[in-house]
Amino acid sequence: MRWMLLLTMCVVAGCTSPKPSRFSAAQNRRAQASMDCVDAAEAQVAGGDYAGWSAGETTCLQRLVASDCASRAWAQDGDAQSSEAAARYQSRVLEDCGADLTERVRAAFESGL
Repeated sequence: MRWMLLLTMCVVAGCTSPKPSRFSAAQNRRAQASMDCVDAAEAQVAGGDYAGWSAGETTCLQRLVASDCASRAWAQDGDAQSSEAAARYQSRVLEDCGADLTERVRAAFESGL
């Protein structure tokens, strides 16, 4: 009778093992680093003086800062997959900025804000 109670408690309490993630530990680290970098870039750009800039320019600057941060974080994995992912991410950000990647956005990014 005790074993039946124990089994019931185990099933109800969730003693079964969790479902394995379909993502690797490195992918999970990169995703977390990306989210942390986006948050940090948002705060960093929000703290600057960008009066007269369009919303697209400030968004582009924020995305550039976030992708640079994430790329540096991903490089710590030291594997080719992380390096390739970082390069693709940065290329996509540059493409997505389009016309909003103005000289003043480039200058602000290159100067470290």
